[in-house]
Amino acid sequence: MADTDVTAQTVVDNCVSRRKDTDKTTWGDPELLVYLNKAIDNIGMMLIYLESELAITAATITLVAATQEYDLETAGLDDFWAMSREGVYFSDVVTPLTPVLYGAKIRGMSTATDTYPLSYYITDNDLGVIGIPSSTAVALTGGNTLNCRYFKKPTVLTLAANMPYGNVFNEAASLFMDSIAALRDEMDMTAYQNARLTLEELVLKVVRYRNPIGPKALPEKG
Repeated sequence: MADTDVTAQTVVDNCVSRRKDTDKTTWGDPELLVYLNKAIDNIGMMLIYLESELAITAATITLVAATQEYDLETAGLDDFWAMSREGVYFSDVVTPLTPVLYGAKIRGMSTATDTYPLSYYITDNDLGVIGIPSSTAVALTGGNTLNCRYFKKPTVLTLAANMPYGNVFNEAASLFMDSIAALRDEMDMTAYQNARLTLEELVLKVVRYRNPIGPKALPEKG
């Protein structure tokens, strides 16, 4: 990962489309930025699918006695897309909380506990824990701080914003941006799908190279 901040404006300025159109009469910066954001959205979805550490955000939820569900945005897990594998845990407990379906709550597993909750579920807006922490539970050392590692929707870039993911995918995003800019007037969905496949293949190769184990080591396409 690169330590130097690279803005979206820099990526736009250095792309092939801008070199072909230096006076910005064919593709203005705002249009190219739209395509760049589309690339970042696609990359973000791929990183979730590949369970890549590049896209994981860390946050904590402060548990409250006798409270089972916690609003994700209010708790600090804004723009939540998905929880990472083994991504919910207490610092003082070796085993992460087990993800379960909402049905576990319905089946009566909503009783209080004087120790750490053992499992969690996700609704449309909330994270719920099973069992419900009592005042004794939240008084344990670290008992009221639930660590969460999750995937969030990529922030929409402005031209002044820095590129995400440590600049690892800047070239892939630029290539996609140029491809869509070139296709803009053709409305050829086959070509568009090919551009997306090229982007996905580049992301897949980068992630596999960084960590070629587990669910990230998917078979080659073709």
